[in-house]
Amino acid sequence: MKDAQHIIRFLASRFARLDHCSALAISGSKTSPVNDDMSDWDLYIYSTRRITPDERKAVLEDMFDSIRVDMSFFEEGDEAVRDGIAFDLMYRDTSFVEEQIDRVWRRHCTSLGYTTCFLYNLKTSRFIFDKAGLAGLVAELDGPYPDELAQRIIDDNARMTSGDGEATWMKQISWAERRGDIVSRNHRLAALMASYFDMLFAFNRVLHPGEKKLMKYAHLLCHRLPEDFDEDIDRVYRTMYEGDLTGALTTLLGHLYDMIGITSRT
Repeated sequence: MKDAQHIIRFLASRFARLDHCSALAISGSKTSPVNDDMSDWDLYIYSTRRITPDERKAVLEDMFDSIRVDMSFFEEGDEAVRDGIAFDLMYRDTSFVEEQIDRVWRRHCTSLGYTTCFLYNLKTSRFIFDKAGLAGLVAELDGPYPDELAQRIIDDNARMTSGDGEATWMKQISWAERRGDIVSRNHRLAALMASYFDMLFAFNRVLHPGEKKLMKYAHLLCHRLPEDFDEDIDRVYRTMYEGDLTGALTTLLGHLYDMIGITSRT
């Protein structure tokens, strides 16, 4: 870890020399209470204008054993490895922090399945340098979780996990079962489970930690879990391709709805 931190500090000093580069932060798995040896280092670089791939290559190429520039599948990013330590570098506009806090934390806009994931990422960020004072903006997330935000997350995701309407996750899974369409079955199950955890974390007034190790996070962060939480999820995934998947999901969602206090819609 000391080697990784030394690399990060040196890398930060290089990015800090760029006038338009505002901040560099560590976040992701390495700042999480749930991490393992398979976790790489997620670095977030904020700037007031785009740092071009050529600029990034100039910063990185003599520091690392290997680099892959412009690996921009989700966020604009690069990958680098030194001494067997892997780093993911992601680039964001400086305005990203204020925009996410305003959109979700203040105005309570939802995104099915992952509403507060970016906020969790920001809250768990550790800034190595911060010319723009972004840490001060992120400190707003230390305040009480907004009740209106929690309710909107629950309401919006509950509508999509119900059996009412042709577009809901449950109806689409039901059709996939009847067709024997295992690809669709997998696709819609992933969406439904994302909504399940979005509701679970919102009910517990904790930010959504992302897509990995969610059962561990739920046990760690949530003060209440649905009845038979682990058993229900295990049953769902045992019937993922064969068996009564809709029945397993009906039980899973029923226990969540009972805990939340809403009428089961499945």
